[in-house]
Amino acid sequence: MGTILIDENGKHIWNEWTKIIRREKFKTLVTIQAPMRNRYSFETKMESLASLSRVNNLFYSVERNADRKGYHIHLLLNAYKTTRDQLAWALDIKRSYIPYYEDVYSTVGVTNYVIKHMKSDQIHYSYFNKK
Repeated sequence: MGTILIDENGKHIWNEWTKIIRREKFKTLVTIQAPMRNRYSFETKMESLASLSRVNNLFYSVERNADRKGYHIHLLLNAYKTTRDQLAWALDIKRSYIPYYEDVYSTVGVTNYVIKHMKSDQIHYSYFNKK
């Protein structure tokens, strides 16, 4: 399992996540909108993705959809020459489940975006690093 930072009360440590994300300087931001009823359903897929030789590290957050009928994922990724198609193949999902796959232009902006709903145990977050 990836790194999960929580305090003694079981709450996510927002400032520690912020430090990690900014330190890693992720190159790619991805949104995955696959059918998900359980916020932990992609954990094994993300572990497999993180183990690939071309992936250096990744952080992902799972958020509830606006309609409250499932979840979506924000993925930050440092990987060598990876495309949307290759990511879909590695995760064993349809390419159409990846509506957003873009370069990161602002580390501060992307950090605020992916952790915007980090409150208590409402959402699932994980971080994988090979260093």
